Amino acid sequence: MKTKTNSTLPRVFYIPIDRRRFFRSMAIASAGFTLRGYLAEALTISPTVTQGPYYPLANNIPLDKDNDLVQVNDSLTIAAGVVSYVTGRVLDGSGNPIRGALVELWHADREGDYLYSTSATRNPACDPNFAGFGQFLTGASGEFKFRTIKAGLYNGRTRHFHWGVTIPGQLSRITTQTGWNEVALDLNGNKWATQNSNDNVFSTVSDAAQRASMLPDFTAVPGTTTGEEQANWDYVVGQTPVEPTYPNNGGLVVAGAVVAGANGGTPRFKITVPAYKGYSYEVYGNPTLGRLSWSALPFSLTQTGAIDRNIFTATSDGALDLFVDQKAFKGFYYVSFRVPGANTGTPGSGAAGGGPAGAGGPPPGRG
Repeated sequence: MKTKTNSTLPRVFYIPIDRRRFFRSMAIASAGFTLRGYLAEALTISPTVTQGPYYPLANNIPLDKDNDLVQVNDSLTIAAGVVSYVTGRVLDGSGNPIRGALVELWHADREGDYLYSTSATRNPACDPNFAGFGQFLTGASGEFKFRTIKAGLYNGRTRHFHWGVTIPGQLSRITTQTGWNEVALDLNGNKWATQNSNDNVFSTVSDAAQRASMLPDFTAVPGTTTGEEQANWDYVVGQTPVEPTYPNNGGLVVAGAVVAGANGGTPRFKITVPAYKGYSYEVYGNPTLGRLSWSALPFSLTQTGAIDRNIFTATSDGALDLFVDQKAFKGFYYVSFRVPGANTGTPGSGAAGGGPAGAGGPPPGRG
């Protein structure tokens, strides 16, 4: 079979659709969820607590940094532990959903080891089948969903997840943690020394309603025989989101053009967007975990180069070509952008890291 020439390949084009309409279409695709009850009661603002360890370094974040932490890349082996699902919404203080919120999740594996600990390389003690980190970009409904495993225990802490939420108009992530509304037992079924009542993070939240909001109930997933569990947790933001405007009203919903891959192998899909200096770009494609998610996709900056990154910060203005090897749903990709200085590096390393220097350091007892 002959390879198509460039003249016969589909042309890259832009759909005249703004982010508001795009996310509204995602919400329609997520039919079955209801907004009823948003304002049924006064909302409790989610407490901001220490980021704690160990947000991964840039070279530790998995290329497939989607919302499924149970599998790494295309591996058929899943992480050890109890598979756990967390769904929820990012809301403002009035109960309105926030679209375009970047939700990040990281935590310890089944044995209590983090993907990144104290060095620039992946922690060899961490489960190699555990992604350790995932992210989600909310649509118009403000909803998110993650599949992961039940966090492990380590000295000084009970079970917990670390969360970072960056709302539109904010350069820095807001950080919080959640746990389990249960008695913590170790892998042998023995009661753990640290419980929610004496945990060095949960016990410091003085407001009872806020503390309760950090400890959702996990219940068994119906129809499963492997102990899978699920919980719903809403993150309520005290700040007001301000949706950024992309320069020159550029459209970032793009059709991928089929091009030849490396050495004439599997075809790739070329995505071209207008880029601006200092802005950082990520690609989202096929949904994962059902109707809620557009998966963050890894890409290459060249047609035949290695698929080796999942975010790119432009160094100059001009057309930016990104190449992915995963075909998108109906052929279209969403390229998200982060304004200059917004969460582009490792937290705690300065303004580019999304917070002041030292913000990412672990507190005594590993937070």
